[in-house]
This record gives sequence, structure tokens and C-alpha cells, in this order.
Amino acid sequence: MISTHQKVMAGVRTAFVAVLAVFFVLPLVWMVCTSLKTIPEVFARDWKWLPEIPQWGNYVYVWSNEYAPMARSFLNSFFVAFVSIVGQLSFASIAAYAFAKINFKGKNAVFALFLSSMMIPSQVTIIPRFMMFHSIGLYNTLWAIILPNFFGVTSMFMLRQFYMGLPDDLMEAAKMDGAGHFRIFAQIMLPLTKAAVVSMVILSFISSWNEYLSPLIFLIDEKKYVVSQIIRWYMEEDSDPTHWIMAASTIALIPTLVLFVTCQKYFVEGIATSGVKG
Repeated sequence: MISTHQKVMAGVRTAFVAVLAVFFVLPLVWMVCTSLKTIPEVFARDWKWLPEIPQWGNYVYVWSNEYAPMARSFLNSFFVAFVSIVGQLSFASIAAYAFAKINFKGKNAVFALFLSSMMIPSQVTIIPRFMMFHSIGLYNTLWAIILPNFFGVTSMFMLRQFYMGLPDDLMEAAKMDGAGHFRIFAQIMLPLTKAAVVSMVILSFISSWNEYLSPLIFLIDEKKYVVSQIIRWYMEEDSDPTHWIMAASTIALIPTLVLFVTCQKYFVEGIATSGVKG
């Protein structure tokens, strides 16, 4: 039976988390409210949260702007994110299975090298990548952003933890039925790690969708701009388009928000269990 003290402490913790959540949500609320205002309302002395008349035209403007439309950048960002996810899932899941379930010479040393690469900031490799992509003709193409995303060490490590938590008896039973490693991986291991795969997809999508440095360096054609570059494009305007910047930022937030809400159950399960298995 729960005592009165425990109920009080639970109420205090709930209230504290609620107040903390409000502080986290306030900037997002301000962003959405500002996106529906005019410039005079944004910088008015008598500042108000809500606009007098919601300016839905701000969203129409940034979505179909003649010079830098969000609609086109959405397609570019979705292409980058989709191909990155497919490539990362393919490479990371296969590598994770090999490191978790296949014994080969030097496995621990190779895995340690993979993990050590996580300590190298991506900014350090930006110049070698620029030189390499420029020399092979991938500069100013979306593939210059996509290809580095194929090799996600974090995703590989997380999936490896899941595979190590699966009993080896499943593999042995499949081998007795004549199954090889590829069949064991595709038909047994991969379906049993649904939560981990969904978590990896969410993290990979957010990382690809929010990528800023690589597009800034590798893309110069405005027709190939991704979402983050469109927001920067408005920030470089000579006028003060704060309401347009907030409208573009709000639009850019929608896909990640929808993805997280729809897959929250698997994401929480995947993150919670990836650190305790193995």
C-alpha cells in the first residue's frame, strides 16, 4: 500500500517535471505564435503572445517562394533522409550482426576501431570529404550529403547490443535447418529487433533532416537546397523577415514531430533496452 509520504513525493516530482516541461515548450510556442504575426507585431512594445489576426500567408509565402521554396527543399530533404536511412540500416544492421554473432579473427580490435571513430568530430573530416567529393564529381550533389550517413557507428553499436541479447540457440536451430548467416540475419535476427530498428530510423532521420554543415559546404545550387539551408537563406535577407524565419522553422519541425509521436513507443523501448542487453 502506498503511504501518504510516497504520494506527496510523487506529486512533487510530477509538478517539477510539469514545470520543467513548460520551460522546454515555451520556445516552440513562441516560434509558432511569431510565425503568425506581422513584423510590427513581432517587435511591438506592447508585446503579446497571440497575433491580432493570424497571418497564414506567411506559411504560403515560405512554402512557395519564387527563389527558395520550402516545397522543393522538403523533397530534397526527404530524399536525403530516406536514402540515408536505407543505407545506414543496411550497413549498420549487417555489421552489428557480424560483431555480435560471428566469431572472426581480430573482431574485438576492429570493433574498437569503429568505436574510436565516434570520438572524431565530423567537422574534422569536412575538408578531406570536400576534396574527395570534388575530385570524383559529387560536389554540389545530394549524394555528397547522403553517402557519409551510410556508416553510422552509433546505430551499429545500438543494434549490436540488441543482437547480443538474443539467445544463440535461435542461430543454432536455424543452422540445423540449413540456414546460412544471411537467412538467419534477415528472417530471425532483424524481425526480433523491431524496437531497435525503429529507434535507429528515428535518430537517422532527425540527424539527416537537421544536417546543416554538410549542405552548407557541398551545395551551392539553390534548387538543391535542403530545409536547413532555406531557413539560413531567410536569415540572410536584407530586411528583417523574423516572421518568415519562424514560419519556415515551424514547417521544418513538423516531419520530425510526427515521426517521433507515431513511433514514440518503439523509440523509448529501443533506447531503454539497448543499454542493458549484452
